[in-house]
Amino acid sequence: MKDVQNLKDNRGIKINEVGISDLRIPLFIKSGRVRQQVIAYIKMGVDLFANIKGIHMSRFIEIAEKVKNSEISDGMITKILKEIKNRLNVNYSRVEMSFTYFLTKKTPVSMKTCTVSYECKIIGESGEDNTRWNYFEIIVPVSTLCPCSKEISKYGAHNQRAEVLLKIKTKHYLKISEIIKKIENESSGELFSILKRVDEKHVTEKMYNNPKFVEDVVRGIASWVMNDKRITDFIVTCKSYESVHTHNAYAIIINEEYKC
Repeated sequence: MKDVQNLKDNRGIKINEVGISDLRIPLFIKSGRVRQQVIAYIKMGVDLFANIKGIHMSRFIEIAEKVKNSEISDGMITKILKEIKNRLNVNYSRVEMSFTYFLTKKTPVSMKTCTVSYECKIIGESGEDNTRWNYFEIIVPVSTLCPCSKEISKYGAHNQRAEVLLKIKTKHYLKISEIIKKIENESSGELFSILKRVDEKHVTEKMYNNPKFVEDVVRGIASWVMNDKRITDFIVTCKSYESVHTHNAYAIIINEEYKC
């Protein structure tokens, strides 16, 4: 049969990335001793030489079928990137996995078990010289309590839920639970899906004793990231859903060398 994709293209324009997106496959994530199944949205792409008309999209699906029900790891990502290059004969390959990660937590006083979800994205990239990079993104819900409000008020301070979006570039695969804990430690407090009255008392008092602006949150996270030798680049954003304003507050720190 005629292979249309391998026909020549005479326009002389290279395509930076072409591939498939929104393919769903079952995968596993391991954090400590816990192994959980996730449904990952997969995106795979390659560069395309200027003289080639198209790529064989079905080869991406075949590669994905080989790794379904596998555990996400540095070795798995390396294997996918290498096979994409070999099967499609390209210089650049990229794979992206988006999924919801569930962390089981215990409430601070009553020790009730609850589950909290976090939206994650892992990206692997391999260049012409086989240089490998991992990119990781996570959204972590936290709480903030306004230091200014605490300073000027007699009876309390306004507090609210906030979201931290952290994007990092690394040559190593980092445990998701470790990243979540680091982010929560730099906020006014962590969030739980269930709180009994004794827990609610504990978390609100902890927030009151740990006031943070969005500026404080991103600076604290940036300080940790810049001192972690495994991480080479990052962007961190904190958005606070203000409880006494009609607007929200946010802060962003972008590392100078960030290339994501």
